Amino acid sequence: MPSIQKIVSRVTESRWSKLYVATACLQAIVIIVLQVAILLQNSQESEELPDALPIGTTTSSSDVLDQAAVRFRNIKWENLAFCGFQIWFLGMAFDATVYQNTAEILALAVLNGFCALLGAFEIVDGVIWIKRIGADVNVVPLSVARNIEIGLTCAILLFACVFAYLSLAMVRQFGWNIYKKIGADIRIQRMYRTFQFFVLALKIDLFFEFMVSVFYCIQFGLRSGITGETGIQLVVTILLVPMLYFSRMACSSESIGQMITCICFQGFVVVHFSLVLHQTFVPNNNWYVWICLVWAGIALTVATSVLGAMCLRNFEKGLKPFVQRGRNKSSQKDLEMNTQKTIDEWKIDDI
Repeated sequence: MPSIQKIVSRVTESRWSKLYVATACLQAIVIIVLQVAILLQNSQESEELPDALPIGTTTSSSDVLDQAAVRFRNIKWENLAFCGFQIWFLGMAFDATVYQNTAEILALAVLNGFCALLGAFEIVDGVIWIKRIGADVNVVPLSVARNIEIGLTCAILLFACVFAYLSLAMVRQFGWNIYKKIGADIRIQRMYRTFQFFVLALKIDLFFEFMVSVFYCIQFGLRSGITGETGIQLVVTILLVPMLYFSRMACSSESIGQMITCICFQGFVVVHFSLVLHQTFVPNNNWYVWICLVWAGIALTVATSVLGAMCLRNFEKGLKPFVQRGRNKSSQKDLEMNTQKTIDEWKIDDI
């Protein structure tokens, strides 16, 4: 855990770091406010519809109002997920700045662009449902939500462009800092980049794996009761955050046994998501965002396992001193200072 002094020094290190963090804070505030406004309108629209059917219940394709009721029950959770994403995004922006992770900076820029696409999808989805149910129920709240979604998408696009520019500036700044830290050894730089991508995958998993798993347990697992499948999924969900942290520590300490354990756990996560995906594919399920999130969780889990295996191959090849934290990092620093002191003592002074 970085100290307050380190966080402040890294955030205020340059003009670009200040602008980057300030933009992330402003984006989080603006988008969360707009998403809450959309959530309130969707909730009001949901009251105009009949009670939603139980999860997993199939409906006739002609029963549009029942499908709309299920859809608007789910869409409220989407709005909450977008709010949660912005909180996670803000934390990641601080984390990338403090730890000067270039891979994380670039990934956040890409995720911001992806978020803009999801905002456009919300607009299209709102237009579709206005046409489908507009003749039967009051769609004024849904129309208001659509207008707010247009403003939301424009705001995300603007922030995405600003972030793309700031990200390039931050990458140039971090590139020089990392060069001073690691040196010109291409082999070490390549291993360090692999390590950074693995750590990045763990941080993205914190949102996609953990968020999707918790959401499943709340919306699906607990409603269907504790069975063999839901029991496995609940255990995996509880262990996710500790195992992600454990994976980071295993990689930095270059513990082969611990790293193999972490990779095997990702295999259980793949099984967990496969069960979730199987239960997601029910007839007339129009919750496409949820299906995309489950697929994204599977893809990221596989990517995390592959990156973990690549890091495992780099163990004991000279990278360890550059990825330590806390007490181990201090010990390594002292060792380097003592070595330098010994070298200086052997120098012949000029007469």
